[in-house]
Amino acid sequence: MIRSHTERIGRAALRRIVLMLALLAVVLATPVLARAASPVGDWLTGEGGAVVRIARCHDGKALCGRIVGIMLDSGARMPVDWQGRPQCGFELIRPSVRRNGELWRGRIVNPRNGNRYHAQFRVDRAGQLALRGYIGLPIFGETRHWMRYDGQVPDSCRIDQTQIAAAGRNGGRARE
Repeated sequence: MIRSHTERIGRAALRRIVLMLALLAVVLATPVLARAASPVGDWLTGEGGAVVRIARCHDGKALCGRIVGIMLDSGARMPVDWQGRPQCGFELIRPSVRRNGELWRGRIVNPRNGNRYHAQFRVDRAGQLALRGYIGLPIFGETRHWMRYDGQVPDSCRIDQTQIAAAGRNGGRARE
């Protein structure tokens, strides 16, 4: 009888310890999961022609995205937007607000012609940014997938393919 009482106390204590360890694991994993799902950061566009930095807008609530890097051959001129201004620094993603959990909605502007589209984006399960531009309803649009970019973005905004390859060898890279 003493042994069975001791066994019950031991099992109850073991259950509490396992429960506390499981709870601790969930608490420690939460910031990692939250970061993985955040669209904030640098993204290599689907065509690989530019790096867009998504960050909080000036209001601190919405997200905006600016071109911070453009893939250029050595000696190539910086492309300009439809108004003749350099595309470097162009606000491509206009204030976007969170809707339905991880989905963000706002506007996207084509820097070449100034056309504006509705946009929605989220980080998908593969860790890519799924960005859908559309007119009217999302069904009338197209989704592009961007990869996170961990490489260096120079102040000049000029990035060439050798920088991307070097970033991959040095730990910073575009991730798929």
